[in-house]
Amino acid sequence: MTDHLNTVSRGVPLVDDRLLLELANELHTADDLNRAASREGFFARLLGHATGHARIRERNIRSATISAQQGTFQWLTSLTERMTVTNLVVAEVIEEVSAVRRQQAGLAATSLWSAERIDELGALVGSLARDTGRVLHDHDRRLAAVEAQLAIDATVRRWRWPRPDPGLPWLVRAVLLAREVAAGPAGEFAFTGDGRVPVRDDLVERMLQNPSVPWYDGSKSLTGLLTAAVTELPGDDNRRMIAELLGVGLEGELIEPVGPLTRALADTAQRVATERATPSRAAGDAMRKASGNGGRYLWTSLGVEQLLRRVVDEQFEEASVRRARLTDRRQLRERSRD
Repeated sequence: MTDHLNTVSRGVPLVDDRLLLELANELHTADDLNRAASREGFFARLLGHATGHARIRERNIRSATISAQQGTFQWLTSLTERMTVTNLVVAEVIEEVSAVRRQQAGLAATSLWSAERIDELGALVGSLARDTGRVLHDHDRRLAAVEAQLAIDATVRRWRWPRPDPGLPWLVRAVLLAREVAAGPAGEFAFTGDGRVPVRDDLVERMLQNPSVPWYDGSKSLTGLLTAAVTELPGDDNRRMIAELLGVGLEGELIEPVGPLTRALADTAQRVATERATPSRAAGDAMRKASGNGGRYLWTSLGVEQLLRRVVDEQFEEASVRRARLTDRRQLRERSRD
């Protein structure tokens, strides 16, 4: 089964990003189960032992904890060598690990993640951020602009000629490309520097020029494009993977403010994979659910340049919201110390 999942994910962008976020998810899962157990009254605990529910819950706690710890430290160390994570996700996971560490202060007796292991995890993720060279706050703007350009060059090159080629439909590849750029140094520069519009425009122009798959002419139905993209994915595990790369399954503070077109693609893939819905029916429902007013309004059909601009704008807006949320949380914590 593991070999099959590795085959499905091979060559797909942002897989290690999502694995880091899944690690943070599992940290909170174990922590939530521990907190629930510590709040139970005497007779609730007695009933749990009498009925066997307590044993089931303890087994769930152990399972969540073991899955989060087993191999985690070796894997994190290997990420530094492979350079396959973006600075935004590393920053988010650092924040989540810090939050778990703070929550542990009142749960020392019940938490299965020891303070020493949490500290070690935080140190490893912090080292990952430093060693990958993606923490840009110490760089001047000129160096940040150069690094942003190099990051776009490298990402677009991998997008045009992926090795290994995961065989993703072009719309899925376009969304993941824009998502990777927005979460990396170019997105950081767009957020903190003077590159908000130029970075997006540059990426769209690069995508329009010399694509690995010819773009379409005229306008096409968005529902039809979503239907085709999800249909072309080879299996349900591939569809689940894409849905989760676009934010499905995250909890709490990790839930991402996904744009409507991105959300429609994720929901279509998820419904086809888990509910056996037909792609056309799932795409139509997802479009109606995701579209709203203002910036969330989705046109029923778009030309290729309009579509790519929409894709790029959604990924950069989402990354900007996530970075702003991290900044707000850090500032709030700093003010509480004063």
